[in-house]
Amino acid sequence: MSGNLFMRHFIRFVLLMILQVVIFDNIRFLGYINPLFYIWFILGLPTSINRSLLLILAFLTGVILDVFANTLGMYAFATVFVAYFRSPLLKLVEPRDHASSAYEPSIRTLGFPIFLKYAASLIVFLHLLLFSLEAFSFEHYELVLIKTIINSSLTLLLVLSVQKSKT
Repeated sequence: MSGNLFMRHFIRFVLLMILQVVIFDNIRFLGYINPLFYIWFILGLPTSINRSLLLILAFLTGVILDVFANTLGMYAFATVFVAYFRSPLLKLVEPRDHASSAYEPSIRTLGFPIFLKYAASLIVFLHLLLFSLEAFSFEHYELVLIKTIINSSLTLLLVLSVQKSKT
C-alpha cells in the first residue's frame, strides 16, 4: 500500500472503531439493534492486500472491539472468519475483467448489483456467526435469525449509504 492509501485506510479504521464503540455498540433498541458498521473497514480494503496482513488486521479489529464490548474473543473470531472468506467470495462474484487487477471493492469498481452481493453475503455471515456465538445454543435459533436479519439489514443500509455518497 502506498503512503496515501495507507493513511486513508488508517483514518477510516480509527473513525470506524470510534463510531462502533461509542455509538453503534450503545444502540440497544429492544435488545435487537446492534449494527456492526466496522465491517466496512474489511470490506473496503484493496484486493491486492496480502492475505496474512488482512487476517492480522481483522484480528486486531476484533480484539479492539472485544476489549470495549467485553466479549472474550467473539468479535475477533467472527471478523477473522469473515476476512478469510472475503477473497474467495470476491472471486466468485466479481466480473471477469477484475479477476487479475487490484482494486478496492466498492459500488464504483464493482457496480451496484455485484457489490450488493459481496457486501450482503459477508455482512449476513458476520452477524449470523457473531449472534450464534453470543447465544451459544441452538435453542435460541429464532432469536439469532431475527437479530441477524434486523442488524444485517441495518448494517448493509449503512454501508450502501456511505458507498453511494462516495460515487
